Amino acid sequence: MLKYQILFKLQLQEKLQKMLEPNAQIPEQELYRLAHSIKGTAGTIELPEWYSEALRLLTTFKEDGQRVFDHEQMVIILEPLYELIQQSDVEPEVKETAPIEKIPFTITSPINTTKARTVLIIDDDIGLLTLLKDELVSQNFTVLATTEPEQGLALFYDKRPDCVVLDLVLPGMNGFELLAQIQDLCERHFIPVMIISASGNKETRMHGYAMGAEDFMIKPFDMDEFSLHVRRLTSKRIKLTELLLLDSVTGAYSMPFLERELERYQEQTRVHETEVSLIVIDLQGLRNYNKTYNFAKGDQLLRQVSDTIKLSLRVEDIWAHERAGRFYLLQPGSAPAQSSAFIDRILYSPQVASLIPAGMMRIRYGVVPVFATTDQSQLFDQVNQQLLHLNTALEQGKSVSSIPLQTPSRMSRSIDAKPVVAHPVIPEPTISNPPVPTVSVNEPLRLAIVDDDPLIRNILERQMFDLEQEYLLDIRVYTDGKEFLNDPWHDESAQYLLILDRMMPRINGMEVLSRLRGEEGSKYTVLMLTGVDDEQGITEAIRAGADDYMTKPFSMMELEARVRRLLNKVGVAL
Repeated sequence: MLKYQILFKLQLQEKLQKMLEPNAQIPEQELYRLAHSIKGTAGTIELPEWYSEALRLLTTFKEDGQRVFDHEQMVIILEPLYELIQQSDVEPEVKETAPIEKIPFTITSPINTTKARTVLIIDDDIGLLTLLKDELVSQNFTVLATTEPEQGLALFYDKRPDCVVLDLVLPGMNGFELLAQIQDLCERHFIPVMIISASGNKETRMHGYAMGAEDFMIKPFDMDEFSLHVRRLTSKRIKLTELLLLDSVTGAYSMPFLERELERYQEQTRVHETEVSLIVIDLQGLRNYNKTYNFAKGDQLLRQVSDTIKLSLRVEDIWAHERAGRFYLLQPGSAPAQSSAFIDRILYSPQVASLIPAGMMRIRYGVVPVFATTDQSQLFDQVNQQLLHLNTALEQGKSVSSIPLQTPSRMSRSIDAKPVVAHPVIPEPTISNPPVPTVSVNEPLRLAIVDDDPLIRNILERQMFDLEQEYLLDIRVYTDGKEFLNDPWHDESAQYLLILDRMMPRINGMEVLSRLRGEEGSKYTVLMLTGVDDEQGITEAIRAGADDYMTKPFSMMELEARVRRLLNKVGVAL
């Protein structure tokens, strides 16, 4: 529990400092929320003295109170909390600069090879959020975690999780208000919601159940019991969705149905040697569309695009929706070149183009052949890799499928120009930098993790340490680009692999990359981390010389696979 207690105190320290600013005027409701949050978290992470103090504060302030407190009053009110920090045996030495709520993150356990169940956790307390996340990750769940309700809402619509764990006390929007916004979609997709709250009175619980919550746990709670509740809720949801053939938002087939059909056609290719192709189609820019309009409009657009494409499909084709703007098409009896030309005609058609706002969205796709000997997860990885490398290929003028949707008139000129479309396999991106020499097996490769988010750094570091059993690595972690560049360790005679965040304070990832690439005889291999839908940032990183990139939130399994590829490229395998 030690690290969660430290995170709890770091977060609380920051809140108390803001409340004690000389000109601060603190409303009573904010103090009530603070005490409420302390109570729920402190009991769970084994801080009984903090729990007792929170109970005392809750009797002092009211949830709907109208009082306002100035600096002198706040000093008296918060003195007991400061005394607890001073008396603590665990005194935090470093105050991290980047709060976790700014970046939601995804973690997938690398142990379980089956499709991981996804849980979205929304709680304003970083310490408890981290504890819940770590507990579920240890049990092979994929976890999306954020303290910001708006980010939680976006993650919910983008990822369609198997369960939502929702705190009622959140900044700017309470849990019931957020639940009201997702209630309809939860019912249509059978997504269960578990409310966690320090307030467990009958009225609160009844209100939660009336709004559609399937479970309610009162803080503090036992972690084993929490995990059991989540497993029960996700198992129920998985069983229900497996019984469904159609996705309720788009009317396309569900992914479980596609996976079953893919398995059946793989067996046919083994017996009859028939050709089958798998196509991924990605409607990019949907997140910005949802922000500009709303999520209901986004769902409506997805349905219209799906319906329009389905009208042009063959009877035997399997059209499925995965999440957000991501669709898959399984085409039996069709080679990749045929499927590429087929889907190209559909996406270039005026019927599809007229649905998409010019300049806001575009469609990209990739095609791979289906073989009986290829694992399903590898097939999906192969076809999705085409989308991941698309920006690089476009920058270098390679033949890929990138279809910016325009008005019908512009579209016809594009067709007349006969643009080259996707090939079954897109070549690996190459960066015009000096070649990286192979290092000796006795000489460790230096791996640097540079990210301003404390939990992301912790996650990456733990994952990279797992690779030390296979590779000779010297790993260091940095909070930003300036700290990395100021360390003489980075400029010695060695080979370096950098996992580099693009957006950081002081010196950001792009500045670091530009400086490193400006050195003669570059010795750095760089994996850049960018935000989702940050296409401009991805393009800039590739121009500047990034060897690969990933978007947040990301899968740890995918991260490990990419790092392995880069390590093997440098030549440090033991």
